[in-house]
Amino acid sequence: MERIRFAIIAGLVAVGSTLSTAHANNNEQKGFWKKGAATDWKSPVHDNSSHEIIYRDYPLAVDSAKLRLEEEAKKTVENAQKTIDSQKASPADPADEKQSAPLTREEIVAKYGAPSEPHPIKAQKDSPPEMQALFAALNSGDKELAWQYSVALAERNARMQQMVSKATDLQLLAFEATGQRPAEDLDPESDQVGATRLEYQELMERTKLELLKKKFEADKLLNAQEAEEGGSARLSQPQAAPSRIPVAPDGKVKLLIFFDENDSKVAEFSKSVKPLEEKFKSDANVSVVGLTMRSYALPGLKKVASRTSFPFGLVNGEALAPELRIQRYPTFVFLAVTSKETYHLEGMRGADEIEKVLNVMKGQAK
Repeated sequence: MERIRFAIIAGLVAVGSTLSTAHANNNEQKGFWKKGAATDWKSPVHDNSSHEIIYRDYPLAVDSAKLRLEEEAKKTVENAQKTIDSQKASPADPADEKQSAPLTREEIVAKYGAPSEPHPIKAQKDSPPEMQALFAALNSGDKELAWQYSVALAERNARMQQMVSKATDLQLLAFEATGQRPAEDLDPESDQVGATRLEYQELMERTKLELLKKKFEADKLLNAQEAEEGGSARLSQPQAAPSRIPVAPDGKVKLLIFFDENDSKVAEFSKSVKPLEEKFKSDANVSVVGLTMRSYALPGLKKVASRTSFPFGLVNGEALAPELRIQRYPTFVFLAVTSKETYHLEGMRGADEIEKVLNVMKGQAK
């Protein structure tokens, strides 16, 4: 019996010890936030876990609507991007692109961004670097840097104006050197010349000399064309047609008549210049030649002469017209054989007017 009682007492002591240990553990687990998150006591503790708590002083529907709009916008951009990627993978035919439908709303948003997105003002891509940098500095709010780039842009514009001014001077000098405008009159008292003229004087003289050589060589070719060889007449750049009629130093004048051989009034034109044939046929100082608008082989050129009844010899004038700056047909070009000066008359002209110009160039009338 004693043994049984001892066993019971021992068992009670063991149970009490176990209960005491369990109670101690329960005391340690009180306040589970010390051991885990509020939603899961098994997860490890982390500091400042309350940052995930959202305090809302407005209806939940506002956040729900905002979240729904963001998801729709995200899908729209994704769909547009897929469309663009598919187009890049299989480029369409240019003819099909012209007939394609306008961009959809999704494509427009993907390409240009949403209308609510702010877009900074930028300079055009092909604008000067100083201009692009100035806009970038203004967008960044860097006041000092923006001013520095504005100064750099002002200096660039000043250099640009100087460059344009010099380029304009060079064009005028080139016109003068090639005989397309009269030489600039210099002040005899000051004898001043422009800086650009002084810088390029040597090149101007070289150009004038080269053109002068070509004129003498081309004049021989033109005389050869007046024989029965056919072909295209050629002449190098002449001097510019002056506003007044020049006088040939030796009285020798060549009249070049450019006309359209296919014009409906060509027969009338040929008849209007025919009186010149009788007046100057015995004048050794005057020679007249007709120049066609197009080019022909010798048999074709003879057919044109027969069809148009042109009273003077014909040569091909298509190659010569650009060199003499023929702008319209007909055009009468009076050429001083020795000095190479020219005088132009455009449009239909009577034989009397042509005769007066020839006499002035010969030095017989004024």
